[in-house]
Amino acid sequence: MKPLVGRVVRFVSRRIAAADRERLERALRGPLRRRAVLWTLFGAMPRFIRRRALERENIVVEWRITGRPDGRDDVRQLVIGDGAAAVLEGEPHEADLILTLSGVDFLLVATGNAMGPALFVSGALELEGDPWLAMRLPRIFGAPGPPRERRPTA
Repeated sequence: MKPLVGRVVRFVSRRIAAADRERLERALRGPLRRRAVLWTLFGAMPRFIRRRALERENIVVEWRITGRPDGRDDVRQLVIGDGAAAVLEGEPHEADLILTLSGVDFLLVATGNAMGPALFVSGALELEGDPWLAMRLPRIFGAPGPPRERRPTA
């Protein structure tokens, strides 16, 4: 990842971490705003896939983001295979894993401010399909979360 992209991602991640849930929900209100936020996050997703995963994996992960004003879900598929990754709108492929979560929870997970297993245990994340793939997801992605705090050296 280029240094500027990394700095922007860390900045956005810190801003999201500092916002309360209500503010994040407001950020996703309205079809155009929601579409822009999701488009940006999904568009950046392939950049965070580890090179080793690109070389070894051949998977389709479907994301179902709930909470649209019309009651439907936003559906995107992350397709990894043949050394490349792409995000597609809709359901063009049969998914190995389907993840269903709210827009706010997706925003938190995608920016490294929430962990999928914790959301799953709390009931905020539903999964259908390969549970082993769900457990491997954190290793497939280089997490875009806020940088760890450095401890002062003596």
